[in-house]
Amino acid sequence: MMKKILITLVFILAIFSTGVSVAFAADFPVLEKQVETRQTHLEWITAIQETSMEAVIGYVGGISNDTGTSELTSLRNDFNDQTEKIETLTTHVALNNAHRQLRQITTDFRIETRKQMSEHNGKYLALLSSIKTALDENKEKLDNLKSTYWETRKDNALEIFDIRTGRAQNILDTLKENGYDTVEAQAKLNKIEGKRSELEGALNDRDNIKILQVHLEILDLSKELRKIVRDLQVEIPQEMRVKFWINVGDRVVERTDTIISELETLGIDVTGLRGIHSKAETDLKKAQDEFNVGNLEEAIDALKDLKTDFIELRKAYEELVFGGVLSGDMKVKVESTSAVLSDTIKDMEESI
Repeated sequence: MMKKILITLVFILAIFSTGVSVAFAADFPVLEKQVETRQTHLEWITAIQETSMEAVIGYVGGISNDTGTSELTSLRNDFNDQTEKIETLTTHVALNNAHRQLRQITTDFRIETRKQMSEHNGKYLALLSSIKTALDENKEKLDNLKSTYWETRKDNALEIFDIRTGRAQNILDTLKENGYDTVEAQAKLNKIEGKRSELEGALNDRDNIKILQVHLEILDLSKELRKIVRDLQVEIPQEMRVKFWINVGDRVVERTDTIISELETLGIDVTGLRGIHSKAETDLKKAQDEFNVGNLEEAIDALKDLKTDFIELRKAYEELVFGGVLSGDMKVKVESTSAVLSDTIKDMEESI
């Protein structure tokens, strides 16, 4: 039996955005590269903060005869303990937690500084001068950390770009090999690939505004490419359709497990999500087992059940997002995954 379906690049082309990429197993290398970039940025920023803290402690020690530095020193030590862990953090969630703790320590340090300045008649201009001197004395170290961040960011951004355009090209090559007209789609992808030099130039210039502008241009072109490919109506044998959706389901289920684990580290109750995930695993396995023995209709029924699981999963994600439970990077990641689930559900409805 032949049936028209949309061959979609939703799992590839939707991830050209400037935010967190679509959260599927195939994107693990991209997510890891983004973590590495965030690590080097945090190491640079915290080094500036540590240098400033040392200067504050030195100044307050001078105006208080070393009687007003105990709490400041304790907070500085807590800050140092946290920064030493940065290079061991391997997920966005872990980095978010570290950033949150560092921000709280910094706030407490600032409050304690104001208290000691008030008690010992400190002069803020003199304090700022001490901080500037400390930063100047450590300029070489701080500049090296800054350069490491920008070089890491550039290398990773370009590698991520190449990964994503490479996946898109593989899709178009496969369609072309099977006799489909990819001229318009290829022209659009060529425009996207042409943006690489602009992106590299903006990264070399360390121009955040230009980097954002190029990313937005890439995003617009990617949306246009996605639409072109989605509009390609491709006839595919039932066996190939079933195999395709089993593979997609496998990536979704695998990534769901990772996200649930990350949510759990934030102290969020994931009992309901675990239940949905378990049901999805069961339905996916049934689809695979039936496919392996040639029972295509039974495999399709199991995939329809899997689609229902995805609907429940999307609903659970949306409740987390709109319930105000999530924030920062985790919220963006869940929102992105929820959006892809919506596209997946729609495409499954049109296909099986």
